[in-house]
Amino acid sequence: MSCADHIDSFIVFMMANGVEPDEPIAARLASGSLIRFRCKGDGKGRKNGWAILYLDARPAGAFGNYRQSTGTLKWKADASGPALSVEERAALQREWKEARERREGERRQNEAEAALDAANLWTCARPVAPGHMYAFEKNLDTRPLRELGSDILIPMCDEGGTIWNLQRIRPTGEKRFLNGGRINGLFTLIGEFTPVAREAVFVEGYSTGDTVHRATGLPVIVTFNTANMPKVARLWSELRPDLEYTVFADDDEATALRELQRTGAYKNPGIETAEAVAAEIGAKIAYPLGRPQGRAA
Repeated sequence: MSCADHIDSFIVFMMANGVEPDEPIAARLASGSLIRFRCKGDGKGRKNGWAILYLDARPAGAFGNYRQSTGTLKWKADASGPALSVEERAALQREWKEARERREGERRQNEAEAALDAANLWTCARPVAPGHMYAFEKNLDTRPLRELGSDILIPMCDEGGTIWNLQRIRPTGEKRFLNGGRINGLFTLIGEFTPVAREAVFVEGYSTGDTVHRATGLPVIVTFNTANMPKVARLWSELRPDLEYTVFADDDEATALRELQRTGAYKNPGIETAEAVAAEIGAKIAYPLGRPQGRAA
């Protein structure tokens, strides 16, 4: 079978297991990298499908749908069929290299364009109006934030203070980043690092960070999501090794219970990520009420 045949078989298998792409994905699967894509039934702007395909001597892949909470589903090529030839594998390696280079260039371009958009939107935005529904419900101190339309804007910055992206929060609490914008390694600060500051706190969400800052007076570093927390924590532990850090865990109990019901395994991403980050950088860890308190080993 050719590479194209294996890709077709993989997509057919995905669809048979309820993960139906709503956009072409064959060319992107050939890259050998993890891809995200829109599935049938996804809401506007959502890409809940994911897949990765390894087209080596015996092709295999994995895929899933976040909205459907499928977990990781796996596929392997029929072992009775012919393996890819040396020539086919060599051609595929060349295609992968070229595809990686194209994607990297496109990623850098998209991030640069999103950074320009973020700076322009931030400049055009106004102070958050009193009574904004989300800010009122979360009792936010909105002075560091801005509003554009009905969206609250939160700047996402690098260590030099450059705004690369924005998190937009709608009155309903729905959160979005700018399309194509950088997320990895970006953060926003709540509070200030005074000359005598010796502690700082990592949190995922802005409203949690606002509450923690007002309760403790400590500067808070908002990482925006679970995947980004380890990257930001490593960055800060290298920039400011003199500080003592606390990681405030986000309790994803609802997600954990869904996973428990579906697979029989209890996985709480917010708690597990916070514990792993605290252990890696030697930080203390703080849990929401109802969770045990302690320091990561």
